[in-house]
Amino acid sequence: MLSGVCVLLQLFGFVVAFVPDHVLRISVGTIQQDCKPRLSTLVNGTYPGPPIYLEPDVTTWIRVYNDADINATMHWHGLSMATAPYGDGSPLGSQWPIPPGHFFDYELHPKAHEAGTSFYHSHIGFQAITAAGALIVKDAGAPPYPYDDEIILKFGDYYSFEDHEVEEMLNSKTWKWTDDPLALLINGHSGTAPGPKNSNPSDESCQPWQVDVEPGKTYRWRVIGGTALSMVVVGFEDHENLTVIETDSSYVLPVETPFIQADTGQRFSFLMKTKTQEELNALGGKTKFWIQAETREGFGTVPAWAILNYVTGEGVEKRQNLSGRPQPSADAGATGPNDVPQSPILELPYDVENFLEYTFENPDLPGYVKAPTAEEVTRRITISTLQFLNNSSGYTEFKENMESWHEQHPLGPTTQTPYLVEILSNGTVNSAVPDYERAMSNPEQEGFDPISHTYPAKIGEVIEIVWQNAASFPAGMYGPHPVHAHGEHFWDLGSGPDVYSVEAHKTLLESNSVNGRPWTGSRRDTTMLYKYQVQSPNPGEVNGWRAWRLRVTEENVGVWMMHCHILQHMIMGQQIVWVFGTPDEIKKHTKPVEGVLDGFFTYGGDVIGKEGAEDHVRRVRFFQ
Repeated sequence: MLSGVCVLLQLFGFVVAFVPDHVLRISVGTIQQDCKPRLSTLVNGTYPGPPIYLEPDVTTWIRVYNDADINATMHWHGLSMATAPYGDGSPLGSQWPIPPGHFFDYELHPKAHEAGTSFYHSHIGFQAITAAGALIVKDAGAPPYPYDDEIILKFGDYYSFEDHEVEEMLNSKTWKWTDDPLALLINGHSGTAPGPKNSNPSDESCQPWQVDVEPGKTYRWRVIGGTALSMVVVGFEDHENLTVIETDSSYVLPVETPFIQADTGQRFSFLMKTKTQEELNALGGKTKFWIQAETREGFGTVPAWAILNYVTGEGVEKRQNLSGRPQPSADAGATGPNDVPQSPILELPYDVENFLEYTFENPDLPGYVKAPTAEEVTRRITISTLQFLNNSSGYTEFKENMESWHEQHPLGPTTQTPYLVEILSNGTVNSAVPDYERAMSNPEQEGFDPISHTYPAKIGEVIEIVWQNAASFPAGMYGPHPVHAHGEHFWDLGSGPDVYSVEAHKTLLESNSVNGRPWTGSRRDTTMLYKYQVQSPNPGEVNGWRAWRLRVTEENVGVWMMHCHILQHMIMGQQIVWVFGTPDEIKKHTKPVEGVLDGFFTYGGDVIGKEGAEDHVRRVRFFQ
């Protein structure tokens, strides 16, 4: 690492400037999506942003410049950020946003057991629809499942609305929904042309993304749910033997499936063994196969197409090249010699609620801690979510137990200071700091602190969180919610219909037994709160739940967001804040090894650099 080299040079008496290992620049610019221009928030001028690969148990410095005229942050989705929660990237949760014209140095130190597929994205407003890229933590040694090469498959949504327009539509009294995306994107390509509606596409963004593979090889596909709204199902023509080996940056015991289903925030790795040359010959020498992706749980189905292309010898390109390639001759479902299919060639399922539920198990690998048992659980928190029209204010919001959380609340938040800043700067003397006893004695909502609007938790607790899906007020509509937790991963314990019942859940765990024992869950950071019906005649009626179990330790103290990962729902307030540990414990366990914390306490404080003035300075370091 360059920063490590700089340290060595300093030890030998050389004066050198600090050089980060990676540089990301956030800007606003016009790009082509689905062969149409869109003003978008970008990382290094592209969408998707450049992939970043991290070494395990090594500190990596990533400098994020904000070249835009709006605030920005970067969230490292899937990383625990243990010991450095100030850099989690949640604005007004863990840190101040990066002001325009400034930069922030993020210090990442993933552990070996965090090896897997993540992604980075802005955590402000609607920026993450384009300000995002793959974040891969490498294995410390050989991966537990061997493969020859790997491929990144990142899904995205295309809307013609600009970011600020979406935010204004959703956060105003004249509330307006965005509807389904105009296109589904695979590594930035919609794959909707050429076809009858667009026989001569103007650029590559609406043409199918193409990936080259060799016969008889095993490929690891890293699937990233980077959409704003859409759940995606994807299948591969004549390639139905997919083996899932990773979910949300955690390895799992191999599971066979003919398709993959991923919602926004989720990641999966699966192995695909490509056909041998003999098998290709048996198909008449066919070398091009369609990749078919479709959205689910929206008002309609939005398709996208990509191409799996077999090559040999020098024709093989690097797998991480996500740029477009010339459109091949279509040989499946096309209406013209070069057209993409105009109708599905694979029957991908619509029954989304049962995709590998109660199935995944984590292997016994170094750093993989066993799931807490039911006997260890110290308390259960039930959180019901619904869309709510407030007749008195006129705003439509998402509520978690009738509370909303906004980066910039249209009604005015209780505090504009990040929670972690309050804790680190004021400790226990400020009454607005989260208070465990006050939360536990709350008669209306046990576990929720009504003063700080947070859920405090103590070190040593094992907490079950049950998410429930409630019909909206006043329309009685249900929606799906991919719920994501920042910080250390939780153990997902499955889902089901109706109101949560301990007895019904126990029956489900036992009926999905493994080697004669009930299913104990798997490590995740984003799982689905499904909708089991479209509408209820009774607004507020619960139908559907998801259960988690997590352990609060000295390793994961800090301020951590939990929220639906649908960007529109986040903008509408479907977020809550958890505080693990007391203020003094958070201070103790996040103490830097170099520098002081004061620079984090103000917007634009001295941990924030300004290009051309202090871009060589590193003020705080948390890892040796």
